[in-house]
Amino acid sequence: MNFEVGIRFIFFLLLFGVTNYLIMLRRYENEIKKREFLQNKKISKLYPKDSFIF
Repeated sequence: MNFEVGIRFIFFLLLFGVTNYLIMLRRYENEIKKREFLQNKKISKLYPKDSFIF
């Protein structure tokens, strides 16, 4: 009985850890996308519209 409960507990910890990791990874990826968008927006304000730099 104790062995079975121990295996279930370890399985629960692994499942909880994997879901937590995936949630944090998704949040991190969204933060990177936001930063890139804001950076592009700030850079685009520096240059006038319809001008190209070669």
